[in-house]
Amino acid sequence: MFIMYILFFVFLCFVVINVIVCTHFKKALNNDGQKRDVIIVLGYPAKNDGTVSPILRERIRKAAELYHKGVSDNIICNGAAVANSYCEAEVMAHALLSLGVPEYNITLEKLAKGTYENLVNSEKIMKDKKLKTAVIVSSPWHLRKASSYALRLRIDHTVEKSKFPCEYLIIGVGLIYLYIYTQMFFNYIRFQIRKK
Repeated sequence: MFIMYILFFVFLCFVVINVIVCTHFKKALNNDGQKRDVIIVLGYPAKNDGTVSPILRERIRKAAELYHKGVSDNIICNGAAVANSYCEAEVMAHALLSLGVPEYNITLEKLAKGTYENLVNSEKIMKDKKLKTAVIVSSPWHLRKASSYALRLRIDHTVEKSKFPCEYLIIGVGLIYLYIYTQMFFNYIRFQIRKK
């Protein structure tokens, strides 16, 4: 019976965190095939051997799909070498080339080590290339965080979610959501404390 109380408490905490995060971290609309100036693909670490990780693979596939559907001719690949020695942007670009995206349509942003930096640097690239609108591609659990940052930076954007990697069990995806949303919740609490 004690375990049931603990599980109920954990579930209740998750519901509260989810409500606060969804209320205070806004997300842009889904793209739904709209033409955009650029596709921004947010990075995720490659495997330790330099091959594409399942989460990154799905993001890359979605970006290539949007490119081939004519949503945009420009793709910004984001991410430095964060978790290992392989630069996320370079790994993504190589995979996009193998999916038929020409090299001249790919811009690498190789300095960012986190989501906010990805979007700050992408916004600079957009200004330099006179690109006004973007579609941000990321994993479903990551889009709210990314979109809220893009809104803060005043990037005119929509979002497109990649698929869940087939290698991940639903419980694993749930744990990822819990981790990301808990992180966002504590960032919100820190911000509220600093505000006072």
